[in-house]
Amino acid sequence: MLRGIVLAMAAWLLLSGAVLAHHSREYIELESYTTAKQGQKVIYTHYDYFVMDSDNPKQDHYELTPGFSYGITDRLMLDCHTHFAKFGPAHIVPGEDAYDPIGPSPFLEAVALTGHYRISEPEQFPFDIAGSLLYEYPLPTSKRLLDGASAFELTLIISKEVGKDTNICCNLNTGQEGDEWMNGYGLGIKTPIGSDSKGAEVGLEIFGDFKNAFRALPGAYLPLQDNTTLKLGLGLGNKASQEELRFHISLMMRY
Repeated sequence: MLRGIVLAMAAWLLLSGAVLAHHSREYIELESYTTAKQGQKVIYTHYDYFVMDSDNPKQDHYELTPGFSYGITDRLMLDCHTHFAKFGPAHIVPGEDAYDPIGPSPFLEAVALTGHYRISEPEQFPFDIAGSLLYEYPLPTSKRLLDGASAFELTLIISKEVGKDTNICCNLNTGQEGDEWMNGYGLGIKTPIGSDSKGAEVGLEIFGDFKNAFRALPGAYLPLQDNTTLKLGLGLGNKASQEELRFHISLMMRY
């Protein structure tokens, strides 16, 4: 059923002919077309709890991700964030047995820098097109306990407004972490749940790696004030994705 939803979303994105006014839409995990305006600042924090294997709670972990984005121009945005994380003992490399049975205390795992550029202007093409480049550097504790490695990811973002207030977004990404090369995709749809286009929204984000890994992230996006948005999500994945269950909550403030 989920694969059918993916195909339907892709077909809608590729075949829909109506081009309407662009409205900003930020997803939970998908990279969106939206960037901060020149001089605008975005402060956010994410909390994620991951159940990697429901039969092995030693693989559970959580991450608190504070970050900051800044609009260099109206089309170029830079983002910096870090991961403050807690890992179960199953994640720890052999030889660090002192952390059994609950794993190490939470620590700063990595810092990341992302450049996000809007390639096209709204209504310039049938789709809105953007791209992002992320570089993540593991901090010393991550290298020691998790065998953490540097990573980069390049993402092509294709977005389209359809109907009155609905947005569809597609991510195609490639990257490398350590010696491992990774390719993947993401598809998302968001729409208001009422008549107010600036009100609460619901959405679905779907991710895969073109092989066997597949996960879905339904979400709710709740405006608290004109500049503040609360996001809630509950993710489900298959065994190949190594993410059986995920809870997400985040707060984003624009200035």
